[in-house]
Amino acid sequence: MAIDLKSDWTAADVSALLASVEDDRSWRLEVSADGLARLNDLSTVPDTAYEEALHCFFEIWDQGTDFVGPGAACDKSLCNKIERILRENYPALKGARTLSAL
Repeated sequence: MAIDLKSDWTAADVSALLASVEDDRSWRLEVSADGLARLNDLSTVPDTAYEEALHCFFEIWDQGTDFVGPGAACDKSLCNKIERILRENYPALKGARTLSAL
């Protein structure tokens, strides 16, 4: 699942994104150059070329930390925070390409 940041979207879409995966591995929230926010399974570490092609990405959410999955999807505070951070950093970055804001 992905959120198209160029369209109308809300914290409910963030909740659906978080609910679309299980907290059974490490994940990273990424925003592609074309404005799609998605969770990347970090079972395979991306190479430098992949990362440089991204608009930005957030810190890694390690397995078992409850930043993804059904529990995270129900956390309105977390979903609102992610919504705010995505809006602040797309289309223009507020800070560095690697964001550690959660």
